[in-house]
Amino acid sequence: MTTRPAGKVRNKRLVPLRWRELDGRILATNDAGDHVWLDRREFDDLMAGRLAPGKRVSRELARKAMLRGKDTEAVLAARVRERSHHVFTGPGLHILILTLRCNHGCLYCHASRQPAGRGGYDMSIETAGRALDVIFQSPSPDLTIEFQGGEPGMNFDVLRWVVEEARCRNADGARRLWFSLVSNLTTLDAAQIDFLADNGVMVCTSIDGPAPLHDHNRRLTGGHSLARTLRTMKAFAAAYRKRKLDPGLAYVNALVTVSKSSLSQPKAIVDEYVKLGQKVIHLRPLNPFGMGKRIWEREGYTADEFLRFYLEALDYIIELNRQGVEMMEKMASLMLTRILTDKDPNYADLRSPCGAGIGQLAYNYDGRVYTCDEGRMVGAMGDDLFSIGDVHKNTYAEIVGHPGVQSLCVASCLECLPGCADCVYAPYCGVCPVYNYVEQGDLVARCAGNDRCRIQMGMFDHLFRRLSEPGMEELLRRWTESRDRSSVYQGRNVETPPPAKGGKTKRDRRRTGKS
Repeated sequence: MTTRPAGKVRNKRLVPLRWRELDGRILATNDAGDHVWLDRREFDDLMAGRLAPGKRVSRELARKAMLRGKDTEAVLAARVRERSHHVFTGPGLHILILTLRCNHGCLYCHASRQPAGRGGYDMSIETAGRALDVIFQSPSPDLTIEFQGGEPGMNFDVLRWVVEEARCRNADGARRLWFSLVSNLTTLDAAQIDFLADNGVMVCTSIDGPAPLHDHNRRLTGGHSLARTLRTMKAFAAAYRKRKLDPGLAYVNALVTVSKSSLSQPKAIVDEYVKLGQKVIHLRPLNPFGMGKRIWEREGYTADEFLRFYLEALDYIIELNRQGVEMMEKMASLMLTRILTDKDPNYADLRSPCGAGIGQLAYNYDGRVYTCDEGRMVGAMGDDLFSIGDVHKNTYAEIVGHPGVQSLCVASCLECLPGCADCVYAPYCGVCPVYNYVEQGDLVARCAGNDRCRIQMGMFDHLFRRLSEPGMEELLRRWTESRDRSSVYQGRNVETPPPAKGGKTKRDRRRTGKS
């Protein structure tokens, strides 16, 4: 793959292109993400300027802005700007680590968990308030506050306070405010479920597959982790029904962390999601961040092993779609959205530059701020390279203006990176400098030895092969269509609380933590 052929390009009408040979054909892309397939003769004729204007390939190249016309450059510039709009908006995702305590002992845990009964690892209301001070200084029109841990449900009082306080601060509706909870669901009681449903807090959990696999991966004292998670998912479904919410919009999301034990069970894992009525499955490889680095020798696997698992699962899901089963794989959906549309799927890892510091911030339980949650995990292992401030000491401007943010932007700008600048998939892809640092000791990837690059390259190769099959683009394009869930998860319960006696508002009393 390259932006220049071995021979001289004599076609002066060509815009800058990238290409890669797959299965004897040439896949070519431009900066705006358009793509076209050519056979070897068509490609050679294109480079030599021998393609006649009336040929099918010439018409397709012109339609996809790969040949210069009167307005080609202006059109490409506008589309590239649209596809890169995240650069101009400021951090929209704000991850609050409510606690490091957790009641699980997952065999692949990378969150630096602490025992459920250990004190000193919970975020306080004071720290949460300071974090909100920073969050509401972001210029982003959309603010997502995501609660993570440990198990964030074990510090539910602060979660409740943050939701109510953020609603008060946004009483004028100046921001589109979203909340998300990433939880194993096993600590939530009925009142907490009602609060989350009433306040439009999105919920995401982990389901690693059938009970023997899930319970092996996600170990809970007393056992039966999956059964307890599913019991809470049913309680959420009942809460949504009680509020007459659309079941196609109001539901608990789930994802899979692929362990070594998962590699032999791609179809069984997908079948479990189908059985549970889940419409989306997200198949994620293990990562080496935080504690994950220490267990990699025991639980890790190669990029090729993961790709074999993933591609078998993906092809099985596509076949189920052909049989009328509604199901999509999330990572493929994100990549397809980048390939087939100009929409931003709001996924920091498929951006150039990546979202670290400019698209997201992570707030540790003690107030330290990191470029991203992956950077926080590295910090938990004693390396604070990705720490960019503290909510008790620094302003928003000081945090996002930290040299570490600038360094990560430079290190993740694909157009400047060796091996990425001329990659055919550059318009759709992204790199993770934190991953590069952990695996290769440098923020800038040495892609030839980078498993993350090999996995994403394999995914893109397979998706483009499948897209070229007759009728397949129509099927896979449906995976890029997302229903607007704002009626359920944004704009609920935003009324300003009435003033309390003595002139203090409910917000004032919550802000000080006094009842």
